[in-house]
Amino acid sequence: MEATLETEIRDFVLSTVVKDMNHPLTEDEIGDDSPMGAGGIDLDSLSLIELTMRLERRFGIEFPETDIEPLGAMKLGELVTDLVRRGAKA
Repeated sequence: MEATLETEIRDFVLSTVVKDMNHPLTEDEIGDDSPMGAGGIDLDSLSLIELTMRLERRFGIEFPETDIEPLGAMKLGELVTDLVRRGAKA
């Protein structure tokens, strides 16, 4: 079965947050309805900036500065959908 772009983005976000950014969660604790910010994955503004920079490099997209803070209010599934809408490339 071929991995979809959505799956690839989701896996990248999870591995980046858990492994590269040493966030104290396991991938099993994070679902599509987990908020990126408080009450979920709990990324602070610096972590959101780091994540967006990694996403920009990996998927060839750009986030205007004004779009970074609202990402904290998104759920993981919404973030994945947003990246696809922005034209993410596998």
